[in-house]
Amino acid sequence: MRHIVIVGAGQAGSLLALGLVDAGYRVTMVSDRTAEDIRDGRILSNQCVFEPALAHERALGLNHWDGEVPPVTGIAFAAGLPGSPDPFISWVSPLDNPAQSVDQRVKMSFWLTEFVNRGGELRIGRATPEDLADYAREADLVLVAAGRGPQFDSVFPRDDSRSPYSQPQRGITLQLMEQDPAAFYQGVTFGLAPGIGEFFALPVLSVAGPRFGLYVSAIPGGPMDVFDGVTDAEQHLELCQEQLRRFFPWSVGMAEGAQSGGPQAVLTGRITPVVRHGVGTLPTGQHVLAMGDTAITNDPIGGQGANNAVHCARIYQRLITEHGDRPFDAEFMARCFDAYWDYARHSTRFNNDLLEPPPVHILDTLRAGQEFPEVAHRFAHLFNDPTGYEPWLGDPETAQAYLREVAERAA
Repeated sequence: MRHIVIVGAGQAGSLLALGLVDAGYRVTMVSDRTAEDIRDGRILSNQCVFEPALAHERALGLNHWDGEVPPVTGIAFAAGLPGSPDPFISWVSPLDNPAQSVDQRVKMSFWLTEFVNRGGELRIGRATPEDLADYAREADLVLVAAGRGPQFDSVFPRDDSRSPYSQPQRGITLQLMEQDPAAFYQGVTFGLAPGIGEFFALPVLSVAGPRFGLYVSAIPGGPMDVFDGVTDAEQHLELCQEQLRRFFPWSVGMAEGAQSGGPQAVLTGRITPVVRHGVGTLPTGQHVLAMGDTAITNDPIGGQGANNAVHCARIYQRLITEHGDRPFDAEFMARCFDAYWDYARHSTRFNNDLLEPPPVHILDTLRAGQEFPEVAHRFAHLFNDPTGYEPWLGDPETAQAYLREVAERAA
């Protein structure tokens, strides 16, 4: 029986581990925390998982929360100038299939337990680059899915040709609040204040039950970049409400009257988007393969992090099982990463472009969404499947030609 070690028990590592156990592999997963530690700890991230990724979770029998998670039914977009009572762009488009936001503390703790129940071997401990050589000696294949921390930077160096940023592009913060569901849209609300930043809001299934997730994304050094060092949950909630009142007054009602979710429901930080070389060479000459955020880290602005992790696990599982008894050598690993990049390059371009001031053809497209539901629907579904972004909005002439066609059909 072929033996595979996966370092990291997040969205990517857990899904691949469970998929390979079900396929008959001997799988060892290394986690720096127990299931109880994860569930009882601080919130890990903001996430919304869309239908194509949910389909893979369902295929593995891991859709444990379908009966209780609030469905994310659509995308509501609005853009306005600071201080203006009304946005200059505003539209709402339903998703063809609902998305879900399940607190990763809920998911990861359950999947870790499920992995053991299905016959996987779990080791608790914080792996180091030195440990990877030991794992490589005992296993046929070692994958590193340890998130975006710096501990494996020396193993998987930055790919400068695919990484345009060397610094964080947003100061980001999140709180899961207690709020009446009638106070906010039961989909993803995406608000944009040019030159200031963005916010996202959506219904979330938390460890404490259904919650309202409010995520603020501030341009560093700008007037909304005010959350660093704030540790008190009540003060954090007041700051969140203040940003909506000041920069997104048309959406202020969604957080008014909310109650703080407590200190474990608050997360603040900064992320530098980076693409790494996916195949790492250890000092011993052995090779290891990166996956998930260890391989490709995007800013959360496009909501693709958890989705990328699922697709990485799906792609790697397919290629590993198709490979049969042949060696998992560096060439095979490169083929795996190239296949993942062939998907993730689209979400990476989508995310990176959202970080920049919108060019004219993007603004024209977003404005057209107010008049033409077809345009709003197509843009909303880029979050569902970002592979449609580059051939459409990645080219200004193609984007403008599409808008002319839509207008002509409506005339």
